[in-house]
Amino acid sequence: MRTMNGDMQSFSNIFAHEICMILMLGQILIRLALSSHAYGWMSAYVFVLAVYGVLMFFGRKYLGPLTNRFRLLWNVVVMNFAFTSIKYVVPALGLTARDASLAAIDVSLVGGDLSVWAQQFYSKPMTEIMSLGYMLFIVFLFFSFFYYGIKADLPKLLSFCSGLFVLYAFGITGYTLVPAQGPYAYYAHMLTTPVEGFVFTWLNGMMVAAGSSGYDVFPSLHVGVGLYMLLFFARFDRALWRVYVVPFILLVISTIYLRYHYFIDLVCGASLSLVCFYSCLGFAFRNASKKQAAFSKIK
Repeated sequence: MRTMNGDMQSFSNIFAHEICMILMLGQILIRLALSSHAYGWMSAYVFVLAVYGVLMFFGRKYLGPLTNRFRLLWNVVVMNFAFTSIKYVVPALGLTARDASLAAIDVSLVGGDLSVWAQQFYSKPMTEIMSLGYMLFIVFLFFSFFYYGIKADLPKLLSFCSGLFVLYAFGITGYTLVPAQGPYAYYAHMLTTPVEGFVFTWLNGMMVAAGSSGYDVFPSLHVGVGLYMLLFFARFDRALWRVYVVPFILLVISTIYLRYHYFIDLVCGASLSLVCFYSCLGFAFRNASKKQAAFSKIK
């Protein structure tokens, strides 16, 4: 009983990922209100923010385990909502694709575009492997939400969510500040070798067509979130780390091979992931430890 109550005391706080997610939603809402007539999307953002506020209020006030578990997992809904909305928000804000800027940075860093360079390695079996690696990111991501959301204790779920949703908040904000479509669109005239494979290539193409927000390039959240999961598994679930390390390597390569990202997207996504993992995870543990120690002294 003491451990549960000590653990729950940490949920009286407003967490870093909540501040960042609210700021991400808020800046999009304000920009929509100032520069567009997208009243439907503005109403949706207000609703999502309102639910967020209600869950934070009741979670902090009553410290209920079920309420706070839902409070953490609501971020999954918010993340998917915000990510999906980018396809409509960017045009509503009157923004134009910034691919030329990202491509220019790649030229200065690596001398050109790596997707164009990678064409020399194309083959149907290789494309099939890359497509599978890219798809497995979504499998592991939502498996993690389900696994930790159902089975993990609240401190561990908080540790997983803390840095992850700070990362998503910064990443989605990046999509609204530097919207871009990716090498497949910008370098279409130079990408003369078709991306052809078999079943996984077809499935991945359908998944990307259905799930892409259209401007989800900078930074690469596939690489950023993928690295975050790898680091988390390495520290807390070595069995999952052993299963995920090869798919993660394939994921990083596939973002270039399949023409979805510029090199600078990967660099910024990975850098942001490292900052979010080590800073937010450390903060979550320090905060939980202080609260539990204080509670134990009172008892």
